[in-house]
Amino acid sequence: MHDRPHREARGEFLIDGVRLVETALRAGAPVLEVLVAADARTGGGRLDALVAEAQARGIPVRRTVQRVVDAISQVETPPPVVAVVGRTPAALLPLLDRRDLLLLIVDRVADPGNLGTIIRTADAAGATAVALLPGTVDATNPKAVRATMGSLFHLPVVEEPAEPLRAALRARGVRLLVADPRGSVDFREADYRHPVAVVVGSEAEGVAREWREGADAVVRIPIYGRAESLNVAVAAALMLYAAARPVYTDANLRRPV
Repeated sequence: MHDRPHREARGEFLIDGVRLVETALRAGAPVLEVLVAADARTGGGRLDALVAEAQARGIPVRRTVQRVVDAISQVETPPPVVAVVGRTPAALLPLLDRRDLLLLIVDRVADPGNLGTIIRTADAAGATAVALLPGTVDATNPKAVRATMGSLFHLPVVEEPAEPLRAALRARGVRLLVADPRGSVDFREADYRHPVAVVVGSEAEGVAREWREGADAVVRIPIYGRAESLNVAVAAALMLYAAARPVYTDANLRRPV
């Protein structure tokens, strides 16, 4: 399950670490199996509580030794626990009818760490869902999963073909904003009224031409220094938080800041 074809064939993926497994359990994710190092070097009471919660839910818990967990995990300092989680594809189309829609579309982002950070940021900004276009790294890539810090279990992350998604957004009148360094609209001045979809693109090539040509606005983030470009996860964060403002005002923030 370190390789995408095997994850897709099995409909399962791996997560490692006490915090990530705790998050998956609390979110009600379909955790199928937990593997725990009986001679764990770390974890303590939290690990015991995790095992008890998994067992209470009828999830198989298999005890082994740390070196076996080390061999399975891809973390540099392997944790005392890994788990197998089932993939549960979400349906995106019903979400597109929401009047408060804030959809993030990711086009051909190849770096799993960037994708994981993008998903985590979308969760923090209150996005409705994240749609991954063909050519984007798998969200269940182990590095991407770790970079989400559990946000993968908090909001729908779906793989969508480009043209049907564009057609669905047009049919519903969803405002489409594309991030591009050559954009004509400053991101601080863009119209983020919901429903809205924000598109960010590949680190090397940016967003595909078809999305730029069909956008309501092509939005740029100014660079005042000498950097050649912004990291795609940073660009996504700036636009998502700008888009979140019309909904999450000071009067109705989900939680105190």
